[in-house]
Amino acid sequence: MLIKNKSEIACIEKACEITDEIFLKIIKDFHFTTERQLALFIRREIKRRGLREAFPPIVTSGPRAGNEIHPKYTDAPMSGFVVVDFGVRVQGYCSDMTRTLFVGKPSAKDKELYKLLRAAKDAGAREARPGMHCAAADAAARKTLGRYKKYFIHTLGHGVGRRIHEKPILFYKRTEPVFEEGMAVTIEPGIYIPGKLGIRIEDTYVVGKKGLRPLTKSSQSLIVL
Repeated sequence: MLIKNKSEIACIEKACEITDEIFLKIIKDFHFTTERQLALFIRREIKRRGLREAFPPIVTSGPRAGNEIHPKYTDAPMSGFVVVDFGVRVQGYCSDMTRTLFVGKPSAKDKELYKLLRAAKDAGAREARPGMHCAAADAAARKTLGRYKKYFIHTLGHGVGRRIHEKPILFYKRTEPVFEEGMAVTIEPGIYIPGKLGIRIEDTYVVGKKGLRPLTKSSQSLIVL
């Protein structure tokens, strides 16, 4: 269903709260050296809580992160930008969150790119209000990315519910539908430069009367480890 009732939203909100808790554990004691180590930690934390994954966790870093949107984690050592994308299910309802960390010392250019992506995410989120076309949110994010918009190779977001990807699809080429109060959606712009780097920031939101209310609330600042 496009519109979620209060009970459904409560389940998604709880799933997002648990996602935030797990992410906080990751950054408080970051002892991981490979993608696999971090991904398996996430899977154990979800299982330890008696829950199911919303989808297999995505952990990818360095040049690999620029080559695929949803790669499988490997035994590769993590360096540079590290994309961490995961979610859990509560009574069948999903959360979805992505954060990009940095292992090592980011350059001024790295920081600039990350700042630009955050600005694009904020621009898209501002357009997500009842009555506004979903396409407008995607278009606003792409406009903010400027010359980097060619490296944004997927839609701005999607609905979330019992399935991790539901309607609506937030994409500038689709004129329908419009945002409605009670929709649960993600906003997740990304920059993917093949063979160099990948960055994505994603949160799950519910559409309220005046705009989006974030359900995942982890810091969006660039965390350097």
